Amino acid sequence: MLPPAQLAGRIQHTLIGQAITDRQIREHVAQTVEHGFDAAIVPPCWVPLARRELRGTVARIGSIVDFPHGSAQTSVRVAEVRALVDAGVDELDATVNVGFLLSGRVTEFADDLAAVVGAAAPIGVKLMLELPLLDARQRERAVSAAIDAGAAFVAIASRFSVGVADPASIGYLRRCVPPSMGVKASGGIRTIEQVRALLAAGADLIGTSTGIAIVTEKGTAGGPRNSY
Repeated sequence: MLPPAQLAGRIQHTLIGQAITDRQIREHVAQTVEHGFDAAIVPPCWVPLARRELRGTVARIGSIVDFPHGSAQTSVRVAEVRALVDAGVDELDATVNVGFLLSGRVTEFADDLAAVVGAAAPIGVKLMLELPLLDARQRERAVSAAIDAGAAFVAIASRFSVGVADPASIGYLRRCVPPSMGVKASGGIRTIEQVRALLAAGADLIGTSTGIAIVTEKGTAGGPRNSY
């Protein structure tokens, strides 16, 4: 069992939301370096600043595409991906247009994922599949489309309001995707017990806005209830 401090290397330190300032970004990046988190995940508009703040370090920058709903036109999503790659992002977490899948538009759903992943190459994309909104057959189609698109990672959901990361869903993803594809757990992760259970279930990375409270075991994990 990894001690709290060593869990930091499996956590992606996330700061996503409204009214985020440049001061908060600088603090967030400094925390990523201080605690040895896997990456700093920041809103798209702050990627250039985060990139500059991390100059000279080994820490990585990630951002989120079309958050929170994934309902933009594919051309808009692709343009955002390309802009983020040009800004110097190291990896991306992308929402999916789950409305396509719920409408039976499987081909459109799959084509959108392929376009997003292709636009990011060679940057890896993690696809947040919104599994709690899907039935068993739709889940299979979502995972299959992510594999066919060449995603680097799959994740259960985009945020707490969609679903809390749980070991059963992580285990499902780990069984369904090839060993070369990573599994990320995100959504409502607030305790060290959750982190350990999710890693044991097969998660490779943990996305949370409460990483400091988790790895230091000090204070109460804060942040909005619908946080990433």
